[in-house]
Amino acid sequence: MQFHTVDAFADGRFAGNPAAVAPVPEFPPVPVMQEAAHRIGLPTTAFVVPRHTAEYGIRWFTPYAEINLCGHATIASARYLFTRPENAGQDRLTFVSDNGILHAEREDDLVGIDLPAAPVTPADPPPGLLAALGVEAVACHVSSDDVLVEVASPEAVSAVRPDFGALARLPFRGHIVTAAGGADFVSRTFFPSLGVDEDQVCVTAHAKLTPYWAARLGRERLTALQLSERGGRLLVEDAGDRVRVLGTAVPRPGTGELEHIDETRGALR
Repeated sequence: MQFHTVDAFADGRFAGNPAAVAPVPEFPPVPVMQEAAHRIGLPTTAFVVPRHTAEYGIRWFTPYAEINLCGHATIASARYLFTRPENAGQDRLTFVSDNGILHAEREDDLVGIDLPAAPVTPADPPPGLLAALGVEAVACHVSSDDVLVEVASPEAVSAVRPDFGALARLPFRGHIVTAAGGADFVSRTFFPSLGVDEDQVCVTAHAKLTPYWAARLGRERLTALQLSERGGRLLVEDAGDRVRVLGTAVPRPGTGELEHIDETRGALR
């Protein structure tokens, strides 16, 4: 199995979020994809299967679990697939997943995807959350799967040192810490329950952050920074029930290769 590594949202200042893109003629058994993602060891591996012209099936795996959506690995997949001969002249790709359809487009040297907006609802901080994050909250909001905590400044976001074990025991997929400033807004995102203590740049979190800050700042198009160790820069746009996220995607040289897949055993030899 071959794979290609792409750093999404990287620029001269930020290293971005790496993803592996594994083009396959059809999806291997789940144990094979999970073992491959574990051995590759990047935050997310996307498996892509050609369906029709400029249309692909897609599934996403962290090293420890399959997830229902990963924006940065979709952008990485689009960046790789735009270079393929079969997509010559294409500026738009469609990705079909069990969670719905995503569209990726080229805009100058950026790749953008649109995804459903995920508004958040004000809530009291759940017990143990602020202690696990080690922060004082300006506001707290929740969605169906994540919790968003606003703090006072970008410096407060940078200073967060979570207790990941405590976070993993809370009833949330992810934990978003954010503040105004730095660009239009900054954030960090933590997903220890998925085996990713800190996601370097999380697109799905920006489906929540974008409508939140667009309403607060009174503008639809915003620049965002993720203040993780590698860091990343995003351009986001609030389009009502959809959010558009754009960023760079920089392929690494060369092609990775895993050992032969024995599908009858459901494991890599």
